[in-house]
Amino acid sequence: WDKYYGWGRVNAGNAYELLKQGCEVAGGDSNPPADEGLSYFALGGKDQGVPQTPTPAPTPLPPTPAPTPLPPCPGAQQRFEVQIITDNYPGETTWTLTDKCDASIGEMMSGGPYSTSSTPYSDMSACANDGQYEFKINDSYGDGVCCSYGAGSYLVKFVTAVKASG
Repeated sequence: WDKYYGWGRVNAGNAYELLKQGCEVAGGDSNPPADEGLSYFALGGKDQGVPQTPTPAPTPLPPTPAPTPLPPCPGAQQRFEVQIITDNYPGETTWTLTDKCDASIGEMMSGGPYSTSSTPYSDMSACANDGQYEFKINDSYGDGVCCSYGAGSYLVKFVTAVKASG
């Protein structure tokens, strides 16, 4: 017998039978010495009376740094920005932005196919002069990016003006 650990390992069947009989002193004296604390009672289990120290909190991760701002466009050029939110089948979605005034430039930007469904993609931009441009979005299956199979969408901005969306 040990006043901190009782009888050691407990035979669960015997302990159950003892408690079922209503034994008032199961696990220890009902009248402990006055100088003993609660650990005097053998309440069962190998760790009784042993204080457990809490697990320390995990070290917090450092904050995510802000994205690096895009460099300014040269001369009189301004920035095009294309934002895509994919539908349930992102691998079917592609798009192009083409300069309709300068054939030597042709396709300025393109994107897709994508790999993750219902995900915003907004880090696509290019500098351009004011002019005529054509944005084409394609769903290779032909069911579109919204709404039968997910809530996909697109947004095309030149400077801050929305030029196309859907």
